[in-house]
Amino acid sequence: MASTLKYIIEKQPKLVKKIAYKIIPFKYRYGKTYINFLSLLKDSNKWSYDEAINYQFLKLKNVLKEANENIPYYTKLFKDIGFDYNIKNFDDIKNIPYLTKDIVIKNYNELISKKYSGRRYDMNTSGSTGKRLSILGTDDLFKIECAFITNAFNDHGAKLYQKHSVWIRRYSPSETDPIFLNDYELNRSYMSAFHLNDESIFSYVNYINDVKSEILVSYPSTIYYLAVLCEKYNLELKNIKYIHGASEVCLPQWRTKIKEVFGVPIKMHYGQVEKVSFAHQDGEDDNYRENLLYGFNEFTEDYSIIATGFYNDLMPLIRYKTNDKVILNNNIKREGAFPKIFKEFIGRDGDMLITEKDSLVPAVNFYSFMSKIKEVDLFQIIQTKSTKSVDFFIVPNAQYNEKIYEKLIQEMKNRLGEVNINLILVDELKRDETSNKMKTVSLI
Repeated sequence: MASTLKYIIEKQPKLVKKIAYKIIPFKYRYGKTYINFLSLLKDSNKWSYDEAINYQFLKLKNVLKEANENIPYYTKLFKDIGFDYNIKNFDDIKNIPYLTKDIVIKNYNELISKKYSGRRYDMNTSGSTGKRLSILGTDDLFKIECAFITNAFNDHGAKLYQKHSVWIRRYSPSETDPIFLNDYELNRSYMSAFHLNDESIFSYVNYINDVKSEILVSYPSTIYYLAVLCEKYNLELKNIKYIHGASEVCLPQWRTKIKEVFGVPIKMHYGQVEKVSFAHQDGEDDNYRENLLYGFNEFTEDYSIIATGFYNDLMPLIRYKTNDKVILNNNIKREGAFPKIFKEFIGRDGDMLITEKDSLVPAVNFYSFMSKIKEVDLFQIIQTKSTKSVDFFIVPNAQYNEKIYEKLIQEMKNRLGEVNINLILVDELKRDETSNKMKTVSLI
């Protein structure tokens, strides 16, 4: 019913769609899977820790069973290592080797379910850690993810979709476009994260105040920069009651400044394109709640996250090495379905780059657009602070052509303006000899 309703609405004229989006609640337009998982998450708030662990164990066993029966890579792997997918406890899963990005890339077709016959969706990582990755997902996977995100917002009081929100992200306007874009279906406005500066701050604040939104969503670094500019010019966000961030680590000094200027704490959620692990902050404190219903997390000796997601029936990732690290809060009791065992996440770091007009753009903005450029295998962006000039190194693949060159230059100019962009094609990118890591976006 919901899918049919959504299809009917999308076929209507713009005015009719706008009215329908306003009258019909989002959950009824988004479908049964979304509604059911929202209900499950609400009910699970009353669960004991043992009840949540039992649910988690059953989901993990089901993932292993389906992988053994329908995923060629795991069918062969389990046979080769003598692994019994009918595990008796969580420790049994440790007999399965880690799944890395390299392994996924090399065994891509063998990791796709033979059983699934529905529509497939590409989920692309940007290569921010040096490796690009493509994962396939299902429509249900996105709806379940949406339910977890909705729950994360709700847990600090923000009624996502019910109340209008302003998102300073996901919008890259050209010079002639406005700095905002209305999305009536999702009940939100997008604003450019690339044009925020001393000149435009007044327009940003005026717009946010005019739409009377209670919810502000962006990258932590962008919200911090917004706070700095508002403090500098004595500007006020009159209606904002909830601030939500994701996609970056929120530095302590950013968190402090945001609360000082706006009188509202920033709350975060953690997830990945691969959709194997999820955590969020609530309204009580800054500890992260591990979402036991989402997946199963393990931690290496250096606290890297190894995760198994529960809901990707098309391309499940088992014991996937995320390249993110976490600081554990071992003093917090493990209670309920969302225990507060995480203090902070480490990773996804990158500098903010400087635009032609001295705006600051977070590294994650460049990761986002590069995730859609399949003609490039690896990239690295280095900006010289004194001149604003950018060296943009790329490792092209066989699909690369002159049109991609032009697209890359234009995407960079959309974000940075008329700074000097040196696009340099290379065979490989250098890594730090000690750490073997590569900082993908740097300001020097």
